[in-house]
Amino acid sequence: MHRYMLLSFLLVLLLASCSREERVRSVYYWQTTLRFDTAERDFLVRHGIRKVYCRYFDVVANDAGDPQPNATLAFEDNFPRDVEVVPVVYILNDCMCRPQDDLAEKIFRRIQQMNTTNHFARAREMQVDCDWTMTTRAVFFNFMKQMRALCHSHAMQLSATIRLHQLSQPVPPADRGVLMMYNTGDVTKLSERKPILDMKDVMPYLRYLKGYGLPVSTAYPLFTWRVLFRGGKYVGILHGDDDLPVLRGDSIAVRQPELQDIYAAQEAVDRVRRNANDEMILYDLSDKNIQRFSYGDFQKIYRYR
Repeated sequence: MHRYMLLSFLLVLLLASCSREERVRSVYYWQTTLRFDTAERDFLVRHGIRKVYCRYFDVVANDAGDPQPNATLAFEDNFPRDVEVVPVVYILNDCMCRPQDDLAEKIFRRIQQMNTTNHFARAREMQVDCDWTMTTRAVFFNFMKQMRALCHSHAMQLSATIRLHQLSQPVPPADRGVLMMYNTGDVTKLSERKPILDMKDVMPYLRYLKGYGLPVSTAYPLFTWRVLFRGGKYVGILHGDDDLPVLRGDSIAVRQPELQDIYAAQEAVDRVRRNANDEMILYDLSDKNIQRFSYGDFQKIYRYR
């Protein structure tokens, strides 16, 4: 009897271990140059990162209102061989103010050309990131239908980022979504202490997650904002030392999520839709971001549950 109980206990442990191992560990890479330093490459290896969502380029509207590529990624390095790369295109919402009949084909072809030029293996997935609204929804959804058809014709899947405010809207034509658990507040307010991730801003939207009509993964923030205020008024975000002039009397507010904020968000998502944490994505991989927490802290984030 004791032997059977022991075997049952070991089986439960084995199944739990397998469940933990099946969770996909992923990151976003959101730079203009693909170049890993030692710490970044070590992060990918030590934490067993299996998937990297890599920004290839932005799509912005020119003076005539026509979409054009911007800030295209320069390839100066390679990903580890066993890492799956998902090309991501960030499209500004104003590109969707009028119909774009050939935009999907142009974007798809450009991504394929970038992969070929840089000797990347054929991608299994592409992702579109766009802060679409009710006003631009019809144009964006039509664009996504075309993108999905192109992806499927090449045996690829199409994913879309999902912002919290989009959870209450109709589901975009995609194979799956990535819920962005960040940029939840108003960074332009000096009184807003947690504009990147604040659960008081998150909770009103999460009730829509349970019945959301796409398979969903979730992305959590690592990044920091240095926000410049002048006379209590928002000036901008300082990405570098020379981005904006800092005058005497100005104040720079540092905004960043803490570990407990990330844990609280993970727990909230788990309560509503447990499988949305089956793939854990961190935004984003950079030397500065991964220095914020210890190896053990990152292991806890990826192993959460």
